[in-house]
Amino acid sequence: MQTRQSLYQQIARLYKGAAILILNTIVLLACVELVALIVFKVFSVSNPGEQQVVNPREKVSYYTSKDWAVQYWDEHKLSDVQRYHPYVLWRRAPFKGRTINIGQQGSRVTPGADCSANSYRVFALGGSTMWGTGSPDWGTIPAYLQAGLEARRGKPVCVVNFGETGFVSTQEVIQLLLQLESGNVPHLVIFYDGVNDVYAAYQSGRADGHMNLSAIRTRFEKRERALSFVEWLKTSYSFLLSERLAARLKQEAKTSPKLITYETMGIDTAALADSVAQMYLANYKTVKALSQEYGFEYFFFWQPVIWFGNKPLTSEEQAIKLGTDPARIRLSDSVYRTIELAASESEYENLYYLSYIFDKYDSALWIDGLHVTPVGNQLIAQKMLDIVAARNQVHK
Repeated sequence: MQTRQSLYQQIARLYKGAAILILNTIVLLACVELVALIVFKVFSVSNPGEQQVVNPREKVSYYTSKDWAVQYWDEHKLSDVQRYHPYVLWRRAPFKGRTINIGQQGSRVTPGADCSANSYRVFALGGSTMWGTGSPDWGTIPAYLQAGLEARRGKPVCVVNFGETGFVSTQEVIQLLLQLESGNVPHLVIFYDGVNDVYAAYQSGRADGHMNLSAIRTRFEKRERALSFVEWLKTSYSFLLSERLAARLKQEAKTSPKLITYETMGIDTAALADSVAQMYLANYKTVKALSQEYGFEYFFFWQPVIWFGNKPLTSEEQAIKLGTDPARIRLSDSVYRTIELAASESEYENLYYLSYIFDKYDSALWIDGLHVTPVGNQLIAQKMLDIVAARNQVHK
């Protein structure tokens, strides 16, 4: 009996000792994490240049004279919060600012849009170029379409900006289909695409995927697994701080990681380019069939990029052009040639190739390889309006 009681006492002491040890360890880790959090925040404030890479677009000379520029780029960072949306995968979360406003359904607000029951409804679909990266709400393509259509029609107009960063044309067709299925049928649909379809293929080596396919697939396939200690540790401030300090000591920031693209995967440029073009043209045919069923007009515009066309580039634009991976340009060139040819065929009478739209403009328009200033957006929107008006005139 005495032996058993002594055993219980030993177990109790061991348990108490282990509990105190575990508790002390948790408290110690919490204290370390708290200190790391404080240091990390102070480090971030005192060394902003080391904490985050400044978006080169913010430094484009166009913005130096714009009193809204600093506010816009701040809001651009704050509004870049993605939420899951069925079928299209992601859209931005609602946001309210001075230069960027995003509605409850994830669509950027179009200033002046009158979406009453009797309005002329226009869906503007595309990637970040249609969304309006680099421009306040009033300087996006949909905003200029809104103003132009109002002036021409003299009646209420509702241009909905369905553009979203990273969207490829297939996601946009799905977005349109979802609206049609819900009973929201537009009078006019405008697609503005090209660069994202190419870039998604450049990333993954396949034409039937969306942007960041590998990363999203990996996240989805791991989401059912329990978060391991190592995975949790990597999200802690202690780990982030130690990683950042190690990077400073080793000067890892000067070493660029190896870029994985279709070319490093050994995929043939011509074959991939043909698949990208055919996927896009198949989406065109799908929308054509939907337009006949639902009774809306549609237009496809293949967007310009800095690498093609004959625009006289400023020295700043030349530097942007030279900073692009040649493999991306080769794939883009092959796809662009195919689409330019298709746009001249009667089978694709509502497809327009806009690579030469800036050829007569000497002033700076590009803020990177695919996004332009509000001035560039206005030129694009005006071209769209002229084409839509001309086609309507022919069909009267």
